[in-house]
Amino acid sequence: MTDLQYCKKIQRKHGKGYYFASRFFPRDTRHATYALYAWVRKLDDIVDESPNEIKAKKDFDSWVTDWRKTESGEISERPEMRAFIEVFKKFGLKKEYTDGFINSMEMDLKKKEYSNLKELEDYMYGSATVVGLMMMQIVGNFNEEAIPYAKNLAEAMQLTNFLRDIKDDWETRKRIYMPVEELLEYNLTTDNIKNRTLSKPFINLKVTQARELFRKAEKGVHLLPSIARFPILLSGRLYGAILDKIEKQDYNVFVKRARTNIWQKIIISIKTYIWYRRNM
Repeated sequence: MTDLQYCKKIQRKHGKGYYFASRFFPRDTRHATYALYAWVRKLDDIVDESPNEIKAKKDFDSWVTDWRKTESGEISERPEMRAFIEVFKKFGLKKEYTDGFINSMEMDLKKKEYSNLKELEDYMYGSATVVGLMMMQIVGNFNEEAIPYAKNLAEAMQLTNFLRDIKDDWETRKRIYMPVEELLEYNLTTDNIKNRTLSKPFINLKVTQARELFRKAEKGVHLLPSIARFPILLSGRLYGAILDKIEKQDYNVFVKRARTNIWQKIIISIKTYIWYRRNM
């Protein structure tokens, strides 16, 4: 198995929506997307899936050390690093973005709750926004004017992730990504997450926030190179469909993990393409 095949397999397994949308990129862009996703996913899994905090920290440090060596020109034994360093060099990805991602993953090892939205946004910059900015570099014609829209899309996807994974984040990792200040505004505390008693109005608030971010992000699609417009638009709409699933579950994020199946993805793709042809 080549490094690229390894990365593609990771995206196809763990990022079904991303993988589905990425197939509409040109070949080189698609391959770069596989490498970026795998690089991000491997460190994320180390932080999220390790059986205990000691092993997580040890494996995190080992991975970051290997990446620093790869940055300096050494050949890594990790296929995601061998694939991604080529993308990193070819597209001139900014080190501040890769460092930003690593910093937020390290925050996951140390921080379990967020006091307010500003704290959470600082985390999301590294966990999501920088990934979107690297994608902008990969698709070409990095447009400064498009940065706020890329940030909107990244935060919308991350917030959707937080909603979908509330149950797993607490029960598996003891993490809570719902800001305490927002919970208090609805007479809630983190205990309501631990006890699976979050109120419908609060979840509705977060769904509304995510949808508004998706809406804002779409306004910037026309700023992207033509090769990227439809895949990026589709990735947002596929992810946004998770919010529809949460709504259909009557905003109960604890009953099951909201997700779309392949037929729903196909239908969304067709509808998105029709909209794209009419409006772009």
